[in-house]
Amino acid sequence: MSAFVKAARFVGDLDDEFYADELQRDIWNEASAVGFQALLWIGLITGAILPFAAGVTGAWVALGIYLAIFACAYVAIGYARARGVDAHAVQEWRRPRAAVLAVVYLLGAGGTLVRLVATYLGGSTSMWVSMAVAAVVGAAAAAVGVNAKKRKLRETERAAEEAEALGFESNE
Repeated sequence: MSAFVKAARFVGDLDDEFYADELQRDIWNEASAVGFQALLWIGLITGAILPFAAGVTGAWVALGIYLAIFACAYVAIGYARARGVDAHAVQEWRRPRAAVLAVVYLLGAGGTLVRLVATYLGGSTSMWVSMAVAAVVGAAAAAVGVNAKKRKLRETERAAEEAEALGFESNE
């Protein structure tokens, strides 16, 4: 067991006898997932509001919130991967929920970035907003392109596997 998994087990208190009961463990795992998702949404929404509502101070707080959220997500994904589950491979990311989450994040991160950059590097806010919008559009286009390429690769691999399976069946 790696040091990371040992540390995660300690933080999660996973060796407690509470987890010995299978039903209790399953329900607690679901409750933990709901709690983590609630924290994620609350953090992203708060981070999206702060740069506009509280100015530069709010932007710095939002940045801290984003770093905390990403650290927690990294630990959760890393722990799952260390235990043999790759969340990126088994989840469908093209869902309305994921799109809303991405929009909220991009609004908050963009607002934070624009507020801090305009404050510390100078220039007009509209110039930085224009640059931020262009960056978001460019990143979205890149993400769509990467996802389309990955999907096409998966479809090609699947078609090759199906053709291979059919070839084996006809030789029997």
